[in-house]
Amino acid sequence: MAKAKKTATESQPESSGGDSKTPEKIEGEVHSFQTEMQQLLQIIIHSLYAEREIFLRELISNASDAINKYKFIVQTQRETRDMDAELEITLEADPAGKTLTLSDSGIGMTREEAISNLGTIARSGTLEFVRQLTASEPGQRGELIGQFGVGFYSVFMVAKRVVVDSLPADPKLPGVRWVSDGHGQYTVAETERTRRGTSIRIEFKDDAEEFSQGVRLERIVQRYSSFIAHPIRLDGRRLNVQEAIWARSKGDVTPEQHKEFYNFVTHGTGEPLHTAHLSIDAPVQYQALLYVPPNLTNEVLYSPTAHGVALYANKVLIQQDAKDVLPIYLRFLRGVVDSADLPLNVSRETVQNNPLLGKLRTSLAGRLLREFKSLAESDTEKYNTLWHQYGKVLKEGLTGDPTNRERLLELLRFNSSTCQNSEELISLKDYVGRMQPDQKEILYFTGPSREAIERNPHLEIFKRKGLEVLYLTDPVDDFMMAQMYEHEGKSFASIDQQNLESLKDAEPPQPEGPVVEGPALEALLAHFKTALGTQVSDVRISRRLVDSPALLVSSDGMPGNLGKMMRMLNKDFKSLPKVLEINPGHALMRGISERLTTDSSDPLLKELAEQVLDNCLLVEGVLEHPERMVGRIQSLMTRATGVKSPPTGA
Repeated sequence: MAKAKKTATESQPESSGGDSKTPEKIEGEVHSFQTEMQQLLQIIIHSLYAEREIFLRELISNASDAINKYKFIVQTQRETRDMDAELEITLEADPAGKTLTLSDSGIGMTREEAISNLGTIARSGTLEFVRQLTASEPGQRGELIGQFGVGFYSVFMVAKRVVVDSLPADPKLPGVRWVSDGHGQYTVAETERTRRGTSIRIEFKDDAEEFSQGVRLERIVQRYSSFIAHPIRLDGRRLNVQEAIWARSKGDVTPEQHKEFYNFVTHGTGEPLHTAHLSIDAPVQYQALLYVPPNLTNEVLYSPTAHGVALYANKVLIQQDAKDVLPIYLRFLRGVVDSADLPLNVSRETVQNNPLLGKLRTSLAGRLLREFKSLAESDTEKYNTLWHQYGKVLKEGLTGDPTNRERLLELLRFNSSTCQNSEELISLKDYVGRMQPDQKEILYFTGPSREAIERNPHLEIFKRKGLEVLYLTDPVDDFMMAQMYEHEGKSFASIDQQNLESLKDAEPPQPEGPVVEGPALEALLAHFKTALGTQVSDVRISRRLVDSPALLVSSDGMPGNLGKMMRMLNKDFKSLPKVLEINPGHALMRGISERLTTDSSDPLLKELAEQVLDNCLLVEGVLEHPERMVGRIQSLMTRATGVKSPPTGA
């Protein structure tokens, strides 16, 4: 700061905003800002903040801090100015004069404090900091500037001049007037203020006069400062009527208050499915009040950026939709997280890239997963409702959050072959607890629905042997299972795999009627191999089929549904041919065998082999050429009616 000099009036540089009104002259002592301070002001005014309305949030936050400081010192200092004054923040708008005066009844400032707090950046390394800031790209400045608390200076984005009058709480100390247009100098003079606290009069630029309108100010306060603990009044009317109930003890908040606050944060009219009210002291101190909405919306399901948690610091809004507070698989939660430990970015549009935010995110995710586990143990019905709505989103965590993998595994719920309907759910703990003594695999199968899986031939042998199979019907399930290798020493295995430990020593099911066997069976297998060629990797007798004629099993370890999804993502993706397993006890196989014995050159035999394969592909949902199959079926139906028709050649 340059040496102060006595002057009769404040020097007034020409305004850059095209403002026509000349500010009144104020007598006092003129000081020059530090060179680096001037550079910082220019950056703040022209390129740091995304929205100019942020200045009001910053000033209100500072006013709230001043009141909190007064409340602290009054505990130990018996005598202060205006001890009966209400602790509040007031706004006085003057649209005609294009001004706004913001006042508080806080601790106030002396002359020396005003010079120190408003005229300089009282930090070491300031010059080097400003050099780095000036040389950096605009998008990188937030990371650098977060270490300096300079939110007050955001007012110069909208002000052609700012007049600060402040009177300290100590009745023995005089007050101060501080005046500046933000261009290079500021004036320090005596104040006429007679009440404890600080008033900031903002004389707006012509292009910022909207901020002298009461309606505009009210909207800004309600957006950013609704939960400030002290009253904020405009023309005698309190604007911040919402209470920050997250800061209260969990037991002190009633269900009615939760419902009201839930509707406030979601702009809805219903009730949350579940409420998580957390107060954590370590490793980061924070409070969180988060709600599970009753229904999953498409916005949450299909938009990973649809975050609904607001981040606060000391009840001041920092980010409306804070994407870095929760992992993506918890994006369905709505509410607030408030941490007094987080250092604030000067612009507060983005939180400073600070390790504390990472610790908060890690801690909060772990606490919420424990909260859900507790809910599952204490209220199974409610947790199952939550899972039916949000299970498909929570599953994303198994591929994206290895740190919490075990916690997420505990939360997984499945429908299975032992369930009575599609609504019934079991946990992995339930499944493992009733596995057969020699069973080494957690068996699962994917499909579009429970009904489709129940009709799939793959399930027949497992039902016959009493082996429980998990039913996976969400699109994300195959990707999830690709990341799941074992649980409690048991490996996960899709039942359409070729080599299953569960069927390693299993004998083929014994059919009730006649079976194709001996040379006839060898001829049947050879016929299918010849007719289908490279469309299958092998043809063999099935150890799985009970009631169906054939099925396909994977020879490359990739479950059938995963191969289908890979083809959806990449049309050029090709999975390896599968193994065709046939049931020699099925009537269709006996019929093909008899026709093969009678006339091995019958062209119908190849069509039947092709149709058997297409039937299997159709059941799996991976049939690539349905038009060929339709033509073949029509030809077969025509001949079944007794009308001769040439073979399709399909």
